[in-house]
Amino acid sequence: MNSNHEYITYFILSLFNKDSPLSSAQLIHIFHGRRTPSMLFKVEREKLYTPFGLFKTLTKDKLDQYLNELIKLKWLDINENNGYILSDNGSLALEKYFSDKDYPAKIASLENATIRTPFFYQFQLVSQIFSEAIYSNKQYRPTIKDPIHQTAVKEWLATLDESLHNLSKCWSNELSLVLENLTEEEALILVWKLTGHELVGKTNRQLAESLSLDTVELYILLNQAIEQLIDLIEKSEYTLLKSFLHQTKKNYYYGLSRSTYLTASYIRKGNNLADIALKRNLKLSTIQEHILEIALVKQSFNFRPFIPEKIYIQLHQSFETNPYFSFQKAKQENSNIQFMWYRLVEIERIRNESISN
Repeated sequence: MNSNHEYITYFILSLFNKDSPLSSAQLIHIFHGRRTPSMLFKVEREKLYTPFGLFKTLTKDKLDQYLNELIKLKWLDINENNGYILSDNGSLALEKYFSDKDYPAKIASLENATIRTPFFYQFQLVSQIFSEAIYSNKQYRPTIKDPIHQTAVKEWLATLDESLHNLSKCWSNELSLVLENLTEEEALILVWKLTGHELVGKTNRQLAESLSLDTVELYILLNQAIEQLIDLIEKSEYTLLKSFLHQTKKNYYYGLSRSTYLTASYIRKGNNLADIALKRNLKLSTIQEHILEIALVKQSFNFRPFIPEKIYIQLHQSFETNPYFSFQKAKQENSNIQFMWYRLVEIERIRNESISN
């Protein structure tokens, strides 16, 4: 197998299992970060958080080449429903390959999927600004040149009532404490990407070479390290870092699509779904899809108020009797059942099973 493709080939293989078929079309949508409720649910059910939105430039033809290679190796079997499942040989190959390296499984939700990339671009820019400020240097070229990220950072800095020099010291102190909670490799991956006074951050290729990693492996581990950084900042009491993270999340709708975020804003104001549909001139079914997106992206979202109590109990009882209880069967038992209610209970059961396991 070509060494340049080795890691990505095994990583793609690891996304399959023996029970739930995954098609090429579904997988490319996952890699591209498609946000339909059905795709988000597939990610939630199969715990495919890490690959979601990971390879947005990967083409379907290239993905099919990887899958055909796995078929030839007999590591994947073709399911009768035009999907692929992991074979016994494939399972053994994965076990052997990842026996001496960590599998990237620390991304445990979809909440930061659309936030990680802009967060880290702006994090690098802020770190450079503060580093140069410590040395009172104003003659430098920003490492991040995208005007969107530059504007976002300027707007955030403008909200802070403190000198740049004092902010720089605070940023450095807070960041040092946060990094102590990461593994050595995670901390190195993040720090070596940063540009500062008389220091130039490494490219992904340079960083991969320094750590003796495949470039794709480095890219995936970098995404994971950024996720860890976001989680640590979120849980910390470091005011400057939290202020920066909050501003970034706000700019990117807290991980939701813009339309879903607007619906969430109406919900926070106490509007019911029918009223929101009326005020936004949208179909009720569209607002219900927004509820599903919020539930799938925000694991802390309380969706119980959107399901009638009797229906909630009835659905759980039916699932207890038959774990494969379908929506079609639910409609036969109660013609008033709405798909949103069924799916929300299904999401809750999946998450409860994950906790118990």
